[in-house]
Amino acid sequence: MHVKAKVVIRGSKGSAELTALVDAGSSMTVVDRGLAEAIGVEYTDRERVIVTASGQEIVSKVAIVKELIVEDEPLKFERVLVMDFSENVKEGLKNLGVSDSMVLGMTTLEPAGFMPDTTTDKLRRVKLLLI
Repeated sequence: MHVKAKVVIRGSKGSAELTALVDAGSSMTVVDRGLAEAIGVEYTDRERVIVTASGQEIVSKVAIVKELIVEDEPLKFERVLVMDFSENVKEGLKNLGVSDSMVLGMTTLEPAGFMPDTTTDKLRRVKLLLI
């Protein structure tokens, strides 16, 4: 079961509309460097290390996109991680029927009011909880 979401990502140079894989195990949204450069992200001075499912560590750059619309929920000035997706990752994403340039993480979905629902393979709207 793979949850997918319709996404529009906007930067200073342009935008892209795509269907992205939702990764409930991923903290942040990850964008391939090619897409990031095409739309024009603003890089911060921060880097983060991503640990893949196979244990590989990859250095990525933290960047800001002007807008990220998940389904119909707009998020302004959203942080994403930018890295070079390997050909194996791109092929795997294509085989799942999603974009080979982005994977949505939970820090994007939660503020937008969504949680992945693997029983329907879709995002489910949830209310934010304040404790």
